[in-house]
Amino acid sequence: MRLRALIAVLLAIAGCVALPALACADGDPGSDVLLDQNLFYGSDTGISVQQQLSLDRLLDATAGAGAPVRVAIIAHADDLGTVTPLWQKPQAYAAYLGYELSDAYDGRLLIVMPNGLGVYWHANPSGAAKLAPSLSALKPASTSRSALVNVTETAIYRIEAAAGVTKSTLAGSSGANAGSSSRSAAADLPAPVGAAANNSTPASHHRTRSAWFVLLVILLVLLYVGWRRGRLGKLRAATRVMRLRNELRGVRVRLVTLLPTVLLAIVVVALLLNQGGGGGSTATGQTLATNPHIDPGTVLGTRLAPNFTLTDQSGRPVSLSQYRGKAVILAFVDAECQTICPLTTQAMLDAKRDLGSAGRQLQLLGVNANWKSTQIDDVLNYTELHGMVGSWRFATGNAAQLEHVWKAYGVNEKALVTKADNAIDHVAALYVIDPQGHERVVFTTYPSYASVPQFGQLLARDVSRLLPGHPAVSTHYSYAEAPSTPPGRRAELPKLGGGSLTLGPGKPHLYLFFATWDQQTLALADDLDRLNAYAKAAKADGLPQLEAIDEGSVEPSARAMPEFIAKLPSRLSYPVAIDGSGRVADGYHVQGEPWFVETNARGRIVWFQEVYTEGWPPLTRLEQELKAALHKQRPISQAKALAGSPGPLAALHAQGSKLLGGGQQALDARIRALEADGYPVVLNIWSSWCGPCQAEFGLFAKASAEYGKRVAFLGADNADSAANAQAFLNGHHVSYPSYATTDTSIDDVLIGGLEGTPTTVYLVRGLKPVYVWSDPYESLGALQADISTYVLGRH
Repeated sequence: MRLRALIAVLLAIAGCVALPALACADGDPGSDVLLDQNLFYGSDTGISVQQQLSLDRLLDATAGAGAPVRVAIIAHADDLGTVTPLWQKPQAYAAYLGYELSDAYDGRLLIVMPNGLGVYWHANPSGAAKLAPSLSALKPASTSRSALVNVTETAIYRIEAAAGVTKSTLAGSSGANAGSSSRSAAADLPAPVGAAANNSTPASHHRTRSAWFVLLVILLVLLYVGWRRGRLGKLRAATRVMRLRNELRGVRVRLVTLLPTVLLAIVVVALLLNQGGGGGSTATGQTLATNPHIDPGTVLGTRLAPNFTLTDQSGRPVSLSQYRGKAVILAFVDAECQTICPLTTQAMLDAKRDLGSAGRQLQLLGVNANWKSTQIDDVLNYTELHGMVGSWRFATGNAAQLEHVWKAYGVNEKALVTKADNAIDHVAALYVIDPQGHERVVFTTYPSYASVPQFGQLLARDVSRLLPGHPAVSTHYSYAEAPSTPPGRRAELPKLGGGSLTLGPGKPHLYLFFATWDQQTLALADDLDRLNAYAKAAKADGLPQLEAIDEGSVEPSARAMPEFIAKLPSRLSYPVAIDGSGRVADGYHVQGEPWFVETNARGRIVWFQEVYTEGWPPLTRLEQELKAALHKQRPISQAKALAGSPGPLAALHAQGSKLLGGGQQALDARIRALEADGYPVVLNIWSSWCGPCQAEFGLFAKASAEYGKRVAFLGADNADSAANAQAFLNGHHVSYPSYATTDTSIDDVLIGGLEGTPTTVYLVRGLKPVYVWSDPYESLGALQADISTYVLGRH
């Protein structure tokens, strides 16, 4: 019995080793089922046999039509296995599951949850992005099985329609290809030029390793069976005389009695090595998937990365093709960026350092993403101020040359050519390219200072997989969400010149977050000197004392700030502390440099201002805004203009600059109530982190004061944190409230979905808009004209 039990255990372990690693270890049922089937649903979903067969036939038909779709219906959190943090996050789970399946399936993947749908297309991310708007408006009518099945079928038809496959084609398509794709979705991508003929994948390598492990286990089991049954007589006789004597205890142990334990240990070690050989444990993958501050990356096909020839910061020509034989990290970087780009380039530097000597096999490249600042001096200044000299090549060219490269890499979004104020918004895209010149992974940098070292490590590990011998990465950061230091928690930072600065509750504070590279676009030395006047006035007027914080986590070196301060024309009368980890900047919701933050005595953010887009506030205005934010004062001009407003509109004005609860449902109810009372609605969709939103907010403050007796203004704070939103509203008063919304919820108001923020929606009767403006307003006249045309002219 013992012998049979041992053999059963060993064979079970061998069977697990033989399966793909992700199917054995990740605890995510969807990834197990969808490896070779086209439909997954939980055991408690309640889908009937007839509904299951109907969906199976439809999905088989998509494969037969050459546009396969696989579907996971997630009706309960339990259906996610061990990745329950992704419950009610269909798009996040789509990306996670799609990546897990990518070795075996890289086509269209649809996720259906009670709160909405998600879509992922491993081989064609841009194709997935095009599908997303048409699916974002779909939601199950209820949590019933019929509702889930109905919305699934509707979504499948929409996905197929986008591929040019009609319902009639699906109805007549053969189901012969059930459970598999007749054509890889990668066929929709440009064919790679000069691609290697080697078709091996990580999955095939895993299967090879698995076969060897299974053979080893079988061999060991047979050896043990033969030993126990006396069929290996000579070997048994030779070892029978061997003894291990524990002289302290007098215990004698025969080696043969240890053999089962040794066998089991060998198999377990083999299993661990096999599961870990894919470049990171499943637990790490799950942690990364639930970290909101790190993009886990989108694995691309094998498309040859588009070549380009531009000019680098030294005036020399630079081409992507000249680095064949090396891995390349290619980033699109605004030459004057003071928000995301410094985080991107710091992560690139970290990745190269994390590879140690193998970093010589990695080339860092930047392409200028600023359509205004295209001169060699612009990319040279960025390179010098960010400590990138000798570490990368930053390429630029004329506007036409740059736009050609942007389009080739799919980052030529409308924001790139928006000529509003100082805002140069662009896609923070970063590509990892293999030594053969193929695009392998694309990342987006997220606005988190504390997560930069983790992001650098992630890049280094992806690059390591592309290099001969897979060199070790020197860092060992967890991918768990990096902790932050919020203003409600007391903390201390080291000060320049010695001592420490205490942050947190107890009294109001005014913080200025900045970095030495702010001088690229600002007269930073003069601006810091002028703040000496505020520091003096604050003591006399009872205003919060100014305390500056250098964002040391993205400085080019520890010497950068001390050397900069030493060269200032006069001594600063306020302290400068160093945030070396980025945790304070994250906790105070800093998303660019320089950045003002005012907190009250309870440690809550009551006002902030990004200097890059809004400029340095004059001393008088700075004092007025700080006082108003602390005491929640309403501008006198708005109060006078709106005095005597009708009751429903007066109720809006009384809630001016408040972020109200209830979300989309409460916003819809408010719109219906206002329209029932006969008032048209102007809905401004904004986010506190959106530069163009911030720039146009003053225009809405003026327009709402001018038209607020006849027109109802409302705000929708979209995809934002409540703390950030309310802090922004405290310092940028408007005469109406806002409601918190999400991309998914706000899509119901807009035909075709939300393109981005800011967006202004004009509603006269019902929730269907009469007009939608999906760009920032650049003048009060333009906003007034649209209000007159689309609201007052139709009312």
